[in-house]
Amino acid sequence: MSKQVRALLESADPARGVVVDRGDAEAVLRRAATDITSYNAVPPRRTTRRTGLAVAVATVAVAVAVGLMLPGNRLAFGPMPGSTAIQDSSNCLAALANHLGPAPYDGGTGRHEYLHTRSFGGLSSEVPGTSTFASATWEVEVKLWSAADGSGRRVADRGPVQYRDDASRAFFLAHPNMLRAAHEDHTFAAGERELRPMPRAEPAAMAKQLYQPRENGPSAALVGVADLNAARVLDAAHRAAVLRFLATTAGITCVGETQTDVGAGFLVTAPTGKGPHPTGDNGTEALLFDTRSGELMASGIGPGRWTTVYLNRGYTDQTG
Repeated sequence: MSKQVRALLESADPARGVVVDRGDAEAVLRRAATDITSYNAVPPRRTTRRTGLAVAVATVAVAVAVGLMLPGNRLAFGPMPGSTAIQDSSNCLAALANHLGPAPYDGGTGRHEYLHTRSFGGLSSEVPGTSTFASATWEVEVKLWSAADGSGRRVADRGPVQYRDDASRAFFLAHPNMLRAAHEDHTFAAGERELRPMPRAEPAAMAKQLYQPRENGPSAALVGVADLNAARVLDAAHRAAVLRFLATTAGITCVGETQTDVGAGFLVTAPTGKGPHPTGDNGTEALLFDTRSGELMASGIGPGRWTTVYLNRGYTDQTG
């Protein structure tokens, strides 16, 4: 398997950040179900309809990889001229936290927190009576309004479905109910959802909630930051606390200001694997921060291979 294909598969792996011993597949499945990916108001779902949990975990990864490998997505990105990797992440993250600029919504008010994201989704299913799998991928844009009492609204618009091959197209056209709807709009009543708790605006509090499980190494910290940003709007104090938390986390590297497909920002990476300094070629987790406001712009495995792009945030009294 080439490094490019392996990296693409990692972006969709619900157990990313986990390294287990040879033959310990059940440990992967247990941890993927409980430790790694938060699905509390984090669109889109990365699971498949269960035809066997082991198959689901593996085939969703393949499905998303197929979508990311479509023509037009193979782009080259890298550090801005003069930028070099900073092994001591505090050199860029702490400096940014100390000179944090305002975000457009800082100081804003409103009953609802508003989040607008674009993510990758996918589905694979074994074709009955054969040993082959049908795979489909898509992009989905989600607008989420969340109030403190659990009320709100979620609107999801799925882009065109991309099929791996003609057999996949034929299978899903014959089973249209297996694909998520092109448009979903759900209003939540008070108490119907639980708003994700916001850690105190302190690096230690961020570490306690977001760097879990610690045994999975520094990539788990980046996953935690991504999940928090997919559920809540962070004000300046909380953005600064996130940056200081990452700046003091062993194993995290600040690549520097980097031009990517979603704009220029501070690219921060961590190797996937156990312990504070994982070894081996297990892939990476990456975040991209705005160089002025410290807002999270994208998360995934790196430029051109983001799993979630954060398009807009703010506060509002309306859900539409």
